[in-house]
Amino acid sequence: MASRRPSGPFDQLAEYFADHPRALLSLQIVPPLVFVFFFVFVPLASIFAWSFWTVENNRLVPGFSTSAYEEFLGIGGLPTWRLDIFLKTLRIAVTQTAIALVLGFAIAYFVGIKMRGSKYALPLLLLFAVPFLTSYLLRTLSWYIVLQSRGLINTVLQSIGATNGPLPGLLFSEFSVHVGLLSTYLPFMIFPIWLAMSRIDQTVLAASADLGGRPRDTLFRVVVPLGLPGILIGSIFVFVGVLGDSVVPEILGGATDSSRTLIANLIDKAISGQQYPMAAAIASIILLMAIGLIWGWERAFGLKKIGEI
Repeated sequence: MASRRPSGPFDQLAEYFADHPRALLSLQIVPPLVFVFFFVFVPLASIFAWSFWTVENNRLVPGFSTSAYEEFLGIGGLPTWRLDIFLKTLRIAVTQTAIALVLGFAIAYFVGIKMRGSKYALPLLLLFAVPFLTSYLLRTLSWYIVLQSRGLINTVLQSIGATNGPLPGLLFSEFSVHVGLLSTYLPFMIFPIWLAMSRIDQTVLAASADLGGRPRDTLFRVVVPLGLPGILIGSIFVFVGVLGDSVVPEILGGATDSSRTLIANLIDKAISGQQYPMAAAIASIILLMAIGLIWGWERAFGLKKIGEI
């Protein structure tokens, strides 16, 4: 019996792709690559190019000048206050990542391991996503209300006689910046770690206990190594997010004071002052740092670890 020939255009198209698998692969890959190229690579490459341009009459003029980087780094006797702010931002980002890691790991471990199989595990986890249903600006302003001199904390402490007046340093300080950043970026640490832990086979945990492993041994020799991809992803999310955050330092840190300004506030001020090459140079440095983190991860663990979460 002769084979049935395709009867319609879709059948003919299916037969064509069956005979030409490379054409099908190209059809699947090219559109996403085009999208990424125009909406991700082109804007980022443009920012990097603008960092070498100059400004004349409030307009960007194409060219090649390293003056923005020299001014930022304080080369040639120029002031180094921008570099100092950048280094301070790095310190805060590292500290914030460490705090979020400790708290996020504990929460993810409790929900993903200790409460595994409980009907309350997922609702409890979703509580950390509830703040995202409101505006980021409103969430930050809510902490302003809580931390101010007549806010909730000071009112409660004074009402119970714990203090005679408002506590100094609750607002417009590095402490308030950390509080605001933690409330914003803690979920970005919790969810990747929880997802990694939720995929740890229960039999592996049971085997560790059967072999005489104490809970501490199981935690550090089984759970932490298997949850490492989630830990790394969460750490990168938090670290890069803090580097690019300007709202929390502005509202809770009082970034109008240069001592509490972070690097993202410098970008905002550079744009407001029409110092576009400076803003682009700072953004490029942050971008290169983020790429360096991903490259370091690839060298140490391999990007295939992402798929293991």
